[in-house]
Amino acid sequence: MFRSVFHKIMAIFLVVLLLCFSLAAVFFNIAINRYVIEQRTDVLNVYGKRILSALDVILDNRLDPTASFVFQNLLEGVANNTSSLIWIVDDRGYLFAYSSIPYQFLNKLNEVNGILQLPDQKQYAVSESEEITSEIGTFHGLFEETGMKWLTVKIPFYFHDIVIGGREFRGNVLMHTPIPEIQKSGYTIFSLLVPAILISLVLSYILVYILSKRIINPLKQITDAARRISSGDWKTRIHLKGNDEITVLADSFNQMVDNLENLEKMRRDFIANVSHELRTPMTSIKGFIEGILDGTIPEDKQEYYLNIVKEEVKRLHRLVCDLLDIARMESGETKVNITEFDICEVIRLSVIQLQQFIEEKNINFRANFEQETMYVYADKDAIQRVMINLIHNAIKFTPEEGNITVSVRNIKGKAEITVSDTGQGIPAEDIPFVFDRFHKADKSRGQDKTSVGLGLYIVKNILKAHNENITVESEYGKGTTFTFYLPLV
Repeated sequence: MFRSVFHKIMAIFLVVLLLCFSLAAVFFNIAINRYVIEQRTDVLNVYGKRILSALDVILDNRLDPTASFVFQNLLEGVANNTSSLIWIVDDRGYLFAYSSIPYQFLNKLNEVNGILQLPDQKQYAVSESEEITSEIGTFHGLFEETGMKWLTVKIPFYFHDIVIGGREFRGNVLMHTPIPEIQKSGYTIFSLLVPAILISLVLSYILVYILSKRIINPLKQITDAARRISSGDWKTRIHLKGNDEITVLADSFNQMVDNLENLEKMRRDFIANVSHELRTPMTSIKGFIEGILDGTIPEDKQEYYLNIVKEEVKRLHRLVCDLLDIARMESGETKVNITEFDICEVIRLSVIQLQQFIEEKNINFRANFEQETMYVYADKDAIQRVMINLIHNAIKFTPEEGNITVSVRNIKGKAEITVSDTGQGIPAEDIPFVFDRFHKADKSRGQDKTSVGLGLYIVKNILKAHNENITVESEYGKGTTFTFYLPLV
């Protein structure tokens, strides 16, 4: 799978890279051609001005027979250097000097009294602004048969002191260069660019291949690990070195596997504990009822054993109710009903409900209230259940004639509620797990014969629904203290 993905990535990358290089080459070629044309235009402007300067000198010495010869050589030399045609035309289109006129253009020109003339006024019109102009095209159809475009630079000139045929002598220096001739420089540069593009493609492919391998190989390890984990191999882990995103992903994957392994262990323990907690009372109920029905238990003992059955049924009822409550809490169905109530009064009511258990063990119970009444914002019924669970938990693990203390204080705008006992305490290794489902610090069930280990888990979830937390402090052999907070009114 990863091989096909890798090939797709490489193919897409090369296509995108080739497309980008192609677009870059096209725009670069356009830019080069534009630059070369601008450069050639500037060169023709410079040479055109020199020709005008030479023309001025020649006209001042027009009676000298060598002047015309020197000027003609100048035109031909500049034309060869610039690969252009140079024509000097007056304002009526007459060509009185030129470097050369190719044969294919002669039939396009007019001939008047043996002098060649441009056929279109647009070709020789003199600008009144004396501005040098340039254009790209066929020079108004004159070069159309060549099948190519030409760059024409038109440099106007004015000689006010020279009059020919009753007209002031003025006109244009026309310099024509075929565009393909100009583009040769661009093609030369572009021909150097193409190998560079090909080399870049090859180097990019190699670099991307190496980089992709570095990315895909760890992903392949993660995929293989996920496949093994899905088959039940929870010991699989990914070991990568580095500090890049892939390594972070691998660490997150390992953390996820740890969490899943813990969840799987909790699931198995949950099923085992529920099975045990259901099976034990059901076995007792079944045995006592069968003993009563078949006469094994005499009539004078039946009431005694029926009371035991009754207590086991209550135990089953509590277990089922607790499990249903937990299911509702974990699914988010339980909603807290926030009201104002006196937390001290709720504690008193909770103690009254548990008075029988306190008296049976002759426990010394103390309530330390900073104020006689202290109103809080919370779900009254839910908090009463929290108090009953915490106090009942303390009663179970406090020896006869032991001490239990419930305190309420105002701490920075919150009510601090603590439940302390002088029981055996919780071993340090069990403290992180006291709020887990079915966890029992008393593994032997010596003191905790009726609990199924859900009370503290329910307490934690109720307080979590209130956006509060509960903490536990315990020293083995001395006692335990549970603390939580509620917002004051």
